[in-house]
Formats: sequence, structure tokens, C-alpha cells
Amino acid sequence: MLDLDGTTLTPENQVTPELNAYLKKLRSLGKRVFVITGRTEVDALNALPSDFPHEGMVASNGMAVFAGGEKIFQSALPSDLVQLMIRRSEEQHMYYQLHPIGGRRTILNRDKSYVIDQIQGEKPHSVGENEWNSRRQAVLEDMVWKDALTEEESAQIAKMYFFSSDPSIMDTWKQELNGLQQTFAFDQFSSSRNNVELVGRNISKASGVRRLLDYFDLSPEHALAIGDGENDLPMFQIAGHSAAMKNAPDHVKAQAKWVTESPYDQNGLYNFLRTIFH
Repeated sequence: MLDLDGTTLTPENQVTPELNAYLKKLRSLGKRVFVITGRTEVDALNALPSDFPHEGMVASNGMAVFAGGEKIFQSALPSDLVQLMIRRSEEQHMYYQLHPIGGRRTILNRDKSYVIDQIQGEKPHSVGENEWNSRRQAVLEDMVWKDALTEEESAQIAKMYFFSSDPSIMDTWKQELNGLQQTFAFDQFSSSRNNVELVGRNISKASGVRRLLDYFDLSPEHALAIGDGENDLPMFQIAGHSAAMKNAPDHVKAQAKWVTESPYDQNGLYNFLRTIFH
């Protein structure tokens, strides 16, 4: 079970040829490869090679689950929460992304100027290279800019993503989200100190993994989960085996059975898998 950003993907949001080839080898030996990501399916598939050998995917931190080409689960955020968070983001000039079911990342046109301002210039010290590159690519190349969001479209948002180059601003934003959880049914997860994502209540990578493993009639105790962020901890807790990337925060490493010897930008996942499955 493989996380993408900071784990499977390079800082340039690619999969190395060595890793892709080795995963194909593991697949030929009967190992199952599942992608477990905070990205939507569309964003994940845009980053992965067309021949990436996965058999299933948990997308949007558990909001969607795919077995092969079949969608076996889908949820959406409450539409009134989506509209409220757009308004609050605009009031505070918070970078946000809407992730529609089956669609591409979206921001409203009226917020374009302040969103672009936040990904210009040199990478802030507190932001990881992978996250900074992902934000710039999303805004400058991949984003859908819409004039408005209809009520129907508001009811079809799988998750919302927020980003700040200043961790203290993000900490304050998360505290505000904590208060809103008393009114709205949602949970929040972060993969770094600079971001937070909203998903449905009681939904996580772990809930998605359970659905995927049940579908294939597989036992969690035989699963290996590999990731680098706080949003990977739920799947660490249900998998029989877990590994944190060397580039993961210390508190994430502390909850994994193994830590890779090299980070994601040095083909760390490939090197680790070769050691485990030698």
C-alpha cells in the first residue's frame, strides 16, 4: 500500500523507471500493489505512468475507493460546508483547492490573483520541495478556474485542500476547523505542517484500505503500508507492517515498524522494497 507524494513520486512528481519496473516484478510474483493517496483519482493518474502496476486505489484520503477500474465507494463533503469554507478562505486569503468527484482541482476565478501570489518567488524554507512543486504545477498548469460553483456542484466535492507557506497561519486555520467540527460532519488530515485537507466524517486512508482489502478478501495483518505524512498514520495502525520514509517527520517515523534508509528524492522506496523483498 503506497502513498504517492513524498513516497512513490519524486520531487518532480514522477515515478522512477527503476521503481516502476520493480513494482511490476513484485506484481508478477503475486504481490498486490495499491495506491493510497490524498490526491483525487484524476490527479493521481495524471502523475503516475500509464503502465503503473496498481490493482486498486484509495483516493482523496479515503473519500473514493477503486478496485481495478471499478469505483466501489464514493463520498462527498456537505455542500453547506463547502460554501462556507470558500467564503472563509476568501476572507482570509487562504489558498484553497476544490476537488470535484471525477474532476480536476478547481479554484474560483475571483480568487486567482491572491492564490497565484502565494506560489510565486523562491520556495519558503518551511515548505517541502515536493509540496512546493505540486502547488506551483497545480496553479500554473493543472487548475480549472471557474466563475462560480452551483449548489449541485457544491454537493459533488470529494475534499477541500488548504495550503499556507507559513505554518503558524496554518496552525490557526486548523484551530478554526476544529471549532467547525462541532457543527459540520467532517474530519481533517495533514501531510505536512503547511496543509490540511477536509474529508467526510470517519473517513481516512484506513477506512479506504479496509474497503479495498475487504473487496479483495485480504487480511490487514499481511499488508505493508508505506508513507511519509500524518495522513498515513491511520493506515499504519491497521496494517500488519508499516514503513515511514526517511524524509517523514519524526513523530510519523516513531509509529512505523521500519524507516527507509534513503528519502524519496533518492529512490528511497525502490531501495527499501528491494531490501524487504530480496
